[in-house]
Amino acid sequence: MSRADTRPARRGRRTPEEGPRATFRQLVPFLLEHRTVLIVVAILSIIGAVATLAQPLLVGQVIAQVEAGGGLGLLVWGIIALVVAASVISGFQHYLLQRTGTAVVYSSRRQLVARILHLPIREFDARRTGDLVSRVGTDTTLLYAVLTQGLADAVGNSLIFIGALVAMALIDPLLLLAIVVVIGVSITGVVVLSGRIRRATGEQQEKVGELASSVERAVSSIRTVRAAGATEREVTEITGVATDAYGVGVRIAKVSALVV
Repeated sequence: MSRADTRPARRGRRTPEEGPRATFRQLVPFLLEHRTVLIVVAILSIIGAVATLAQPLLVGQVIAQVEAGGGLGLLVWGIIALVVAASVISGFQHYLLQRTGTAVVYSSRRQLVARILHLPIREFDARRTGDLVSRVGTDTTLLYAVLTQGLADAVGNSLIFIGALVAMALIDPLLLLAIVVVIGVSITGVVVLSGRIRRATGEQQEKVGELASSVERAVSSIRTVRAAGATEREVTEITGVATDAYGVGVRIAKVSALVV
């Protein structure tokens, strides 16, 4: 029997399911600190979307001119200018998002550290140390992913999507209908699988917190562990937790592969 099995459980220890769920409203104050930059990013996203939608139109004009035997004139230079402009806008937008995401993580970590260190002592008795540490480290990094992987870019992507639908409606309504059906089926699948991904991600975060807690406990009492000759037992126990986290990660990868 492992050491973890013989340790008495702390009274009142909370599980992730018992705690409150984070909401988008809680993220808003962190975003409002950088609202000017986010507005600029949204504007750049719209401009980039317009440039992206204009490129196929110019290419169509080039093809029409070639078929008619006319000169290309400024059309080629227009396409080059659009491509260059879209690249510059995308690069600058990426930089602003990365910088803002880093700033949001910094703000959240600063407030979270202050919050944790002012918690009542009973909260420390009810929670594992590794869970609290992972909140400051791993969990706050998720804010960075949320901000840099689609939140601010949603405006431009939505505009591109709407523009593509309008263009397809003008070119081939039947093709548009088929694509709408496919998109509807895809969205349904994503909604169904997102619940499984969310639950598995929560379980993975719990395993990561348990891993951090186990490592912290073993390192802080390393002299006792060495004196008791329990080094290999601790290694086996902690490796088991890491293996569980790996298994959950693989399960997330399998479900996510169905969404991509």
